Amino acid sequence: MKDRKRRVRSDSLANRERIMQAAARLFADRGVDVPLDEIAEASGLGSATLHRHFQGRADLVHAVLDAEAARLAASAGHLPPGRDPAQGLRAWLSDLIRFSMSYRGLAVLLAARDADTTLEARHEALTRACRQLLGAAQAGGRVSTAIDAATLLRLAHGIAVATAGSADTASLLADVLMDGLQTRSADGWTATAPGPPASASERGDTQSPETATLNERP
Repeated sequence: MKDRKRRVRSDSLANRERIMQAAARLFADRGVDVPLDEIAEASGLGSATLHRHFQGRADLVHAVLDAEAARLAASAGHLPPGRDPAQGLRAWLSDLIRFSMSYRGLAVLLAARDADTTLEARHEALTRACRQLLGAAQAGGRVSTAIDAATLLRLAHGIAVATAGSADTASLLADVLMDGLQTRSADGWTATAPGPPASASERGDTQSPETATLNERP
């Protein structure tokens, strides 16, 4: 009996994961308003199974967002040995921008349902991850200490919004961003110390990039 219950639980978790993976692919291709029946079909499961796991579209979107954000946050702690921290930061920002570009229609969907209930937790996790990678790049002398993680996330989010639908343009702007962040001297790239970055309160800007998205209207 216990073995059967474990198998049922395992199958249920596997089905949930299949639905989330299919949803993530379709959200990236077509936005969050993809019909749920199509997501169920793409997962190889029925609509009834989808609705057993998720109460509706917003519930499914939240689950996918949370899983993708958790993956991004965790990846910040797995920089390959010997890799230049600035290159690691650049790769992570590209992944973050792709993630942000994958959810067309998100603001309208969540605004219609009052709030994004997991926004704060996602934002905090991504900020910690960005701070870790940015700090390593700054300590290595390749990136200016004049910028902080919160500001860098806003810039990455701005690229995602401005280049929606154009991955090539997003990649180009990410290169421009990283080039501007690097420190330069007559002898090449070196560390500089322009002073500590301004805090969010000193800038008078405390709104997270995802919150800014929720406040946008078509």
